[in-house]
Amino acid sequence: MRQFDQRFEEYMRGHTSEASRWMHVAGMAAAVGAATMAGRRRRPALLWAVPGAFFSFAWSGHFIFERNLPVGFTDPGAAFSGDLKMIFMMATGRNTELKELVEHLQRQDEARADEPSTSAQDTPGLREAA
Repeated sequence: MRQFDQRFEEYMRGHTSEASRWMHVAGMAAAVGAATMAGRRRRPALLWAVPGAFFSFAWSGHFIFERNLPVGFTDPGAAFSGDLKMIFMMATGRNTELKELVEHLQRQDEARADEPSTSAQDTPGLREAA
């Protein structure tokens, strides 16, 4: 469970915009609608519309609001599980919890950025040995 929590935190670093998170919810609703329509009409070929319905909204959220690449480009597993958890939390009224997590992660990232670097290139005594 700890590994999932760490992956979810990393996933949420790419989903800091509330508008982008709502675009993911809209995309999931569109995908469920497309799947339902395919089932009701008994036309399995319409299932090809399901990923397009989801990703058109989700990726628009990334490109317009986040100005970043979706996590799915680098870690599809984390993206899928992260999408499901985030969308479930949004749909069940837990957006405030997500906002607090994002704010916590941003403070954490700022604190790390303020820490002095300990790499060999930045440490005068180690530069020659590196």
